Amino acid sequence: MVANQYQLWDFSFVARIHRNIDLVRNNVTGQLMVRRISPSGDFPVLQALCGIKHRNLMEVYDLRLQDGVCVSLCEYINGLTLAFRVDSGQLFDVKSAKRILCQICDGLTALHSRGIVHRDIKPENIMITNDGTAKIIDYSICRLTKPNQRKDTTVLGTTGYASPEQFGFAQTSATADIYACGVLLNYLLTGKLPNEELHQGALKPVIEQCIEIDESKRFQSADELKMVLLGKKPNSRRSFQPLPGFRSKHVFPKIISVLFIIIWLIMLLIYIAGFPLIMQYELKYRIQQLILMADFLFFWTLFPYILFGDVFRLSEKISPNNPRNGKYIMRFLGVLSILLGIVLIFAGLHITNNMM
Repeated sequence: MVANQYQLWDFSFVARIHRNIDLVRNNVTGQLMVRRISPSGDFPVLQALCGIKHRNLMEVYDLRLQDGVCVSLCEYINGLTLAFRVDSGQLFDVKSAKRILCQICDGLTALHSRGIVHRDIKPENIMITNDGTAKIIDYSICRLTKPNQRKDTTVLGTTGYASPEQFGFAQTSATADIYACGVLLNYLLTGKLPNEELHQGALKPVIEQCIEIDESKRFQSADELKMVLLGKKPNSRRSFQPLPGFRSKHVFPKIISVLFIIIWLIMLLIYIAGFPLIMQYELKYRIQQLILMADFLFFWTLFPYILFGDVFRLSEKISPNNPRNGKYIMRFLGVLSILLGIVLIFAGLHITNNMM
């Protein structure tokens, strides 16, 4: 490590890595460093990165504004990128891929905890050092999250790895990096993007949840993704989630859900208010009315709403290792509820018609 800030900037040019990235050597300590020249607008996010010391992140030592550009000095990492290994035909097995992804998750947790989204997690931006440590590099399109901003001001990212919200649909958050992790995990296992060939092994459910189009359905943090990769049940998952319709970011589904709930409550009140009157009917008609109301209130509305919407995350309890299979079961039960309601009403009517 360089002794102090003044010595840090005493360096000599060694080689050109890219048109705006050079390899330099400190004249005092002999330490190799990477000098990167970027637009002055990158200064705030690079300043936030400066001083973060984490074994899975390329360290930014210092930065300056010079002649209208931002000049940063970063850690030089001796190793190979994941892209180099996979492109050379060396795919990862499940155990190795999980080990790499867990390290990436650790690095992302350090970034996200400081309000920084990387936005460009891909094989070319993950270095594997000689001792097998994964390091996230290239902070060229990182951004600081802004709570009051609806979407990113600049559309950036690598096609295939960039989440949908990076293309102007919403503001990117930690879940954008989770999306890229899912694509990267699939690439390590198959050498291809998920839309080209989806991994069919044990990590398929993890990949599918990472790359959900709706960011609310993805893992919500890098820590949560890591826990799942390690086979642990994440504590951050809520046992209760917003009701179906209220999970959408759009107003229309919410309005429909509100109307649905209001109608159901009105019918329930009508049923309760009319119950004394129903009990005055003949037995046959009392049974018919009760069957009709029970079918409407439960088998045709309440149960399907709960089952199709997975209101209480019952899918995760039914199939803890593969929530997607649990959702299929929930949908099947929802259809079964409606069919059972139809059978119940016809059976009830048939019985009452044959009474006495």
